[in-house]
Amino acid sequence: MAAALLLSSAALGWMAWERGEVELYLFLIFPVLKADGAFGAASLLLAFAAVVVIFLSFFIPVPKGSTGPPERPSMGGVVLIGPIPIVLGSDRRTALLALVVGLAALIIMLLFFQ
Repeated sequence: MAAALLLSSAALGWMAWERGEVELYLFLIFPVLKADGAFGAASLLLAFAAVVVIFLSFFIPVPKGSTGPPERPSMGGVVLIGPIPIVLGSDRRTALLALVVGLAALIIMLLFFQ
Protein backbone atom coordinates (compact mmCIF):
# COMPACT_ATOMS: atom_id res chain seq x y z
CA MET A 1 0.00 0.00 0.00
CA ALA A 2 2.83 2.38 0.83
CA ALA A 3 4.47 1.67 -2.52
CA ALA A 4 1.24 2.49 -4.35
CA LEU A 5 0.91 5.73 -2.39
CA LEU A 6 4.49 6.68 -3.16
CA LEU A 7 4.15 5.89 -6.87
CA SER A 8 0.93 7.88 -7.18
CA SER A 9 2.53 10.72 -5.24
CA ALA A 10 5.48 10.70 -7.65
CA ALA A 11 3.15 10.69 -10.68
CA LEU A 12 1.11 13.60 -9.34
CA GLY A 13 4.31 15.39 -8.36
CA TRP A 14 5.65 15.02 -11.88
CA MET A 15 2.41 16.43 -13.31
CA ALA A 16 2.55 19.33 -10.85
CA TRP A 17 6.20 19.96 -11.72
CA GLU A 18 5.35 20.12 -15.42
CA ARG A 19 2.49 22.57 -14.71
CA GLY A 20 4.70 24.74 -12.50
CA GLU A 21 2.72 24.04 -9.32
CA VAL A 22 5.67 22.65 -7.36
CA GLU A 23 8.92 24.42 -6.54
CA LEU A 24 11.97 22.79 -5.00
CA TYR A 25 14.18 24.76 -2.62
CA LEU A 26 17.24 23.94 -0.57
CA PHE A 27 17.15 25.18 3.04
CA LEU A 28 20.63 24.66 4.50
CA ILE A 29 21.03 21.02 3.43
CA PHE A 30 17.34 20.03 3.50
CA PRO A 31 15.25 19.87 0.31
CA VAL A 32 11.93 21.70 0.70
CA LEU A 33 8.93 21.39 -1.63
CA LYS A 34 6.42 24.22 -2.08
CA ALA A 35 3.11 23.30 -3.74
CA ASP A 36 0.72 25.92 -5.14
CA GLY A 37 -1.92 23.93 -7.04
CA ALA A 38 -4.18 20.95 -6.58
CA PHE A 39 -1.79 18.41 -8.14
CA GLY A 40 1.09 19.58 -5.96
CA ALA A 41 -1.01 19.50 -2.79
CA ALA A 42 -2.34 16.03 -3.64
CA SER A 43 1.20 14.81 -4.28
CA LEU A 44 2.45 16.06 -0.91
CA LEU A 45 -0.59 14.63 0.90
CA LEU A 46 -0.11 11.21 -0.71
CA ALA A 47 3.58 11.24 0.24
CA PHE A 48 2.63 12.10 3.82
CA ALA A 49 0.04 9.30 3.83
CA ALA A 50 2.71 6.85 2.62
CA VAL A 51 5.00 7.85 5.48
CA VAL A 52 2.13 7.37 7.96
CA VAL A 53 1.33 3.92 6.51
CA ILE A 54 4.99 2.88 6.73
CA PHE A 55 5.20 4.14 10.33
CA LEU A 56 2.00 2.33 11.37
CA SER A 57 3.14 -0.90 9.73
CA PHE A 58 5.78 -1.29 12.44
CA PHE A 59 3.04 -1.65 15.07
CA ILE A 60 0.95 -4.31 13.31
CA PRO A 61 1.97 -7.83 14.37
CA VAL A 62 2.71 -10.26 11.54
CA PRO A 63 1.62 -13.87 12.18
CA LYS A 64 4.39 -16.41 11.79
CA GLY A 65 3.43 -19.43 9.69
CA SER A 66 6.47 -21.61 10.27
CA THR A 67 7.45 -23.38 13.47
CA GLY A 68 11.17 -23.38 12.68
CA PRO A 69 13.80 -21.27 14.38
CA PRO A 70 13.15 -17.53 14.20
CA GLU A 71 15.05 -15.71 11.48
CA ARG A 72 17.08 -12.66 12.29
CA PRO A 73 15.55 -9.66 10.51
CA SER A 74 17.81 -7.72 8.19
CA MET A 75 17.84 -3.96 8.51
CA GLY A 76 19.43 -1.20 6.52
CA GLY A 77 19.21 2.49 5.86
CA VAL A 78 20.69 5.50 4.19
CA VAL A 79 21.53 8.81 5.86
CA LEU A 80 21.94 11.66 3.39
CA ILE A 81 24.14 14.44 4.73
CA GLY A 82 23.92 16.94 1.94
CA PRO A 83 24.76 15.02 -1.21
CA ILE A 84 26.81 12.36 0.61
CA PRO A 85 25.01 9.06 1.34
CA ILE A 86 26.02 7.08 4.44
CA VAL A 87 24.92 3.45 4.11
CA LEU A 88 24.03 1.21 7.05
CA GLY A 89 23.11 -2.48 6.90
CA SER A 90 22.97 -5.55 9.09
CA ASP A 91 24.10 -7.87 6.30
CA ARG A 92 25.77 -7.57 2.90
CA ARG A 93 22.61 -7.90 0.79
CA THR A 94 20.73 -5.24 2.74
CA ALA A 95 23.71 -2.87 2.69
CA LEU A 96 24.02 -3.22 -1.09
CA LEU A 97 20.30 -2.53 -1.51
CA ALA A 98 20.60 0.55 0.71
CA LEU A 99 23.63 1.64 -1.33
CA VAL A 100 21.63 1.45 -4.55
CA VAL A 101 18.79 3.46 -2.99
CA GLY A 102 21.26 6.04 -1.65
CA LEU A 103 22.98 6.43 -5.02
CA ALA A 104 19.61 6.82 -6.74
CA ALA A 105 18.66 9.54 -4.25
CA LEU A 106 22.03 11.23 -4.82
CA ILE A 107 21.54 11.22 -8.61
CA ILE A 108 18.01 12.61 -8.28
CA MET A 109 19.23 15.38 -5.97
CA LEU A 110 22.05 16.28 -8.35
CA LEU A 111 19.65 16.44 -11.28
CA PHE A 112 17.16 18.67 -9.47
CA PHE A 113 19.67 21.11 -7.95
CA GLN A 114 21.72 21.97 -11.03
